[in-house]
Amino acid sequence: MSDYTPDDVVKYALTQDGARVKEAIQGVLADKIMKGMEAKKAEVAQSMFNSAVNSEPPVEEPSGETAPAEPEVDTVETE
Repeated sequence: MSDYTPDDVVKYALTQDGARVKEAIQGVLADKIMKGMEAKKAEVAQSMFNSAVNSEPPVEEPSGETAPAEPEVDTVETE
């Protein structure tokens, strides 16, 4: 992890130290990316663990109510 903060970026920019500004920006961005990746890694690990525990699909119980099937009626037109 980097020891730079956004305040360091501003401080180095005000002193016109371009090399340190670049280094500080890279450090701050690297920290943000690393924290985001660690959070995503924990989220993925948690979802993998939960799906392994809950691997049984939910069982739907029949409601007991069935709609009667309507018979198909053929109609013939006569002239």
